[in-house]
Amino acid sequence: RLPSEAEWEYAARAGTTTARFWGDGRSEACSYANVHDLTIVSALDMPKNQHVFSCADGHVYTSPVDTFQPNPWGLNDMLGNVRQWMSDCWHGGYERAPTDGESWEQGGDCSRRVTRGGSWFSNAWVTRAATRGAYTIGVRNFTVGFRVARDN
Repeated sequence: RLPSEAEWEYAARAGTTTARFWGDGRSEACSYANVHDLTIVSALDMPKNQHVFSCADGHVYTSPVDTFQPNPWGLNDMLGNVRQWMSDCWHGGYERAPTDGESWEQGGDCSRRVTRGGSWFSNAWVTRAATRGAYTIGVRNFTVGFRVARDN
């Protein structure tokens, strides 16, 4: 099954309280995630701005799974590479959200689902544990993928 938004954020943070599980810095991002960095800027002849990670991960587009260091709980690719679909319907905020970690599938816009984690094309503002986005169900996009959760 797809994880809930709450499950995903808990796993992505892995007990940390910073913007990214490796800390708040941007220069070390390329050791931990496939992000919008100097590799992409150079390969695609894009302008460099303050939102580009100032490192080079060696991947212009998606990277193979487990290329980068895992978070403190041993989970790879929680940030970067592809935005990950969640099971939750899109809500603009957390007012009346479930408090038990379950998927939030009542109310909101259920024609769209939450995405988390940023992608290889996501800038530093998006590639954080707290950033949320949404895509319409059924949309195909080269920056979106999924991760599955398993119940014991």
